[in-house]
Amino acid sequence: MPMSGQEMLAQVAKLYQGRTTGDLGAFPEVLAPEAQFHFMGHESVVRAFPAGDSETPTDPNTVAQALFEQVAMNACAFGEPVAQGNRLAVTVTAKLQVKGRPEFDHAMFDLWEFNEEGQIISGQQFQDTAKIIEELAHLEK
Repeated sequence: MPMSGQEMLAQVAKLYQGRTTGDLGAFPEVLAPEAQFHFMGHESVVRAFPAGDSETPTDPNTVAQALFEQVAMNACAFGEPVAQGNRLAVTVTAKLQVKGRPEFDHAMFDLWEFNEEGQIISGQQFQDTAKIIEELAHLEK
């Protein structure tokens, strides 16, 4: 029996909880061993992180580690999810902070796909990269 939208969202929420706390502990439970992830957004920022090449999805743990080192996620909230079969689409608003810079609001749109065991096998995240570009530019100065 397919998961409900709320069950899928609960799995995604575990990933985001790990992202906000820096704890990757729940990732093995939520992610299938073959899970792949990639970012979509403005090329100048997206390619700066693992999974920024949409042709080459990346292991989610690799992506998370790189993000933890460069951009903190201090909080997040989900919009109303839309589920169809084993897929979930959801908007996410977050409080991000590039090291040494003020916190800022950030919008994302996520697409997730799940296997029959309820684990994530694929994730795509569309980034509102304009503000991240602005914040990362301060690091280069």
